[in-house]
This record gives sequence, structure tokens and C-alpha cells, in this order.
Amino acid sequence: MKIVQINSVCGQGSTGRIAVDIAIEVERRGHVCYIAYGHGNTDYQRSYKIGNRFEHLLHNILFSRLLGLQGYGSIVSTLKFVKWLKKIKPDIIHIHNLHANYINYRILFKYIISRKLPVIFTLHDCLNFTGKCTNFTANSCNKWKQECHKCPLYHKSGVPSIFFDWSRKMFRDKKMFYSRIERCKTIAVSKWLKEIAFESILNCNGHSVSYIYNWIDHRVFKPADKEEIERFYQKYDLPRDKRYLISVSQEWDMSATRTEDALAIAEKLPDDYYLILVGRMNRSFELPKNIIHIPYISSQMELAIAYSLADVYVHLSIQDTFGLVIGEAMACGTIPVTYNSTACSETPSSFGIVVPPRDINAIINSLSLIESKKARRLEMIEFVKNTYDKTINIGQYIETYTEIVQNEI
Repeated sequence: MKIVQINSVCGQGSTGRIAVDIAIEVERRGHVCYIAYGHGNTDYQRSYKIGNRFEHLLHNILFSRLLGLQGYGSIVSTLKFVKWLKKIKPDIIHIHNLHANYINYRILFKYIISRKLPVIFTLHDCLNFTGKCTNFTANSCNKWKQECHKCPLYHKSGVPSIFFDWSRKMFRDKKMFYSRIERCKTIAVSKWLKEIAFESILNCNGHSVSYIYNWIDHRVFKPADKEEIERFYQKYDLPRDKRYLISVSQEWDMSATRTEDALAIAEKLPDDYYLILVGRMNRSFELPKNIIHIPYISSQMELAIAYSLADVYVHLSIQDTFGLVIGEAMACGTIPVTYNSTACSETPSSFGIVVPPRDINAIINSLSLIESKKARRLEMIEFVKNTYDKTINIGQYIETYTEIVQNEI
């Protein structure tokens, strides 16, 4: 088989690493895999970069920001990409993220439909079945079930439109293209997202919806030894007479509910606990003494040590489609406390503690249960190894490739 994956990045970020992981395993099993991407650079040999910095900037400013039509720019670069696809002659197209102002999905879908190519969508977020939102839960908007229109987030989303709300047009265009693709399978990254996608425009024309979990590198994310933890204590000058909660986010700022919740937790933490926040932070506000901020941990091995020294990983997001960091912490033997919202409560299974969204008192009360949860620590680590195994889960993708190419779905 010859597979072409399409994603905004290649080898960078979570989705970029997932694409490369799949490609390497596909090649190892005797197939051929290309990755087409929009941003950054990559060491992956069979890759194709769509567009350049100027085209991406034009797409962002003119089409996305001014016109409110993300995915409608990058016309020339997408035509060149389609020309390249015609040379490659793939057996299947595997689409990850099309947003990020690098590709014209109308041109792409017209090519796919004309060639009657089978398609796999991996849903890392919700944008493939909404007008323009990557996630709708924070705003409690369910218009995507019928038809997006008058989007409450058109000027607030990840790529806000300054003037126009074209959510209805974008929704209708997606719906029309999906209905014309003959062979299509949607794979969500969690059970929760699968159930959501099943109610969406992706579940049409006999297309199927299933889920395959993302995976964790168990060579990296595992309990750290005492010497590694001791070096981490010294590097970040951590008090040794405290117990630790840890939480990881790309960014902590006062406009985010997770930051508000972290500060509220700190107010009520017992004296023997500190909270470690990992990620970028707007330091225009003062942190309480029992919060330790680590701006950025680039090394996954060092992040695994950070998880390992903590008693609790507390996940403060209310809208995740998977929750990879929760699984990483569990693989290091750290007990997770998560909100009962979207897929956040799915990853911990029975090994963690699930509390109502933004219920700070419930988080504080859950600390009394940590020691009893630790009794199943080894069982939890084994569960994570089996459930989020790279070879097994990528193998499910390769089986899906074979099925869809043979038209057996």
C-alpha cells in the first residue's frame, strides 16, 4: 500500500509525532508512507511541505482573519500539492489536521472525490464536523448536530474572524464533500469523541466511525529512580519536606479557567502539599508560595521525572478529546485527578479520581484517597502499557488501511 498522511506539522507537537510514528511502522511492515505538512521542518524522508511562510501568512490574514474562511486560501500551493499527489498515486489518504492556514480543503476534497480515493480522518479535535470550532464544550454549543450558524465563537476561536461569520457556509461545504466521498472512515482518539462524531456530519453515506487511542512511549514514561528524582529536586530547588501535585499545560494565564482553578487549589491545599505548574506563564500576576512554576520542560525524560516525584497529577482542562498527559503521568505511577468532562475522565479508568468540573473542594477532598489508590499503582502502570501501546494501536491503523483499500468497511 501507498499511504499519504496530511497534517499541519510533521514530527513536531503531538499530532506531528503521531504522524511520524505511524509512517515509521507502516514502512517497517513493508508499505510506503508519505507525510504532507504545512508548518515547520521535519527529518522524515518521505515528506512534502505544502506552501511557504508567505502563503501561510496570506491565508491567515486575508482568508481566515478578514474573510473568516479558514481553509479557503492556499490555492496555488494546494494545486501544486494535488499535482504531486497525481505523481505519487496513493492508495489511501489519511487526514489529521487541515486547519492552520496551509491547505485549501475544497481543492483537496475535489481531487479525492474525482479519483475515488479512500479516506481516513483521525479526529484530534472537533473542527472536521463543526463550522470552525476545534471544541464546542466550553460554550455548550450543539449547533453542529444540525447546522452551524451564528457562531458564538467566530471572533473568539483559535483563528478568530474579525468581520464575518461564515460558519454556515463552511459547515455546508464540509457536509457536501463528505457525502460525496465513496469510502471514508473516521477514527476518533477517544470513546467520547467517537460518540460525538457519530452524531455529526461525518457519519454519512455509509461511512463508519470508530476510535483508536493515541499511544505513550513507555521507554520514556515510566517511574523514575531515586537518583533521577534527587537531581530534579536540586535543579529546581524543590523543598523535600513537601508532597506534590503537578499539572501540565501549554500555557497558564489568567484568561484560562485552568489557571483560576490552580490558584483556587493553592488557597485550600494542606500545608504539606505544593502544586507544580509546568508550561508557559504570563507572570504579570503573583503566585502564592505553595505554587512552583517550571516554565518549560523540553525533555520528555525530564517530564517523566517530574511526574514521578509527584503524588498526584491534577488535570484542570474541561475540554480534552483525549488527555495524553494524563496517561503519561499514570505510566510514571502518578495518581490522576481529573474533571468529569469530555474525554478527561476516560483515560484514568478506575485507577484515578474523577470530580465534577471545577469543583475545587472535591479535588482537595480527593487527596485523602491517594494512598488507597497507590495500592493499585503497579496494576495502573500495566493498564497504561496495554491500553496505550504504540505497536498495537498503530497496528489498528494499518489494519484499517487494508480494510478500506479492499472496500471491506
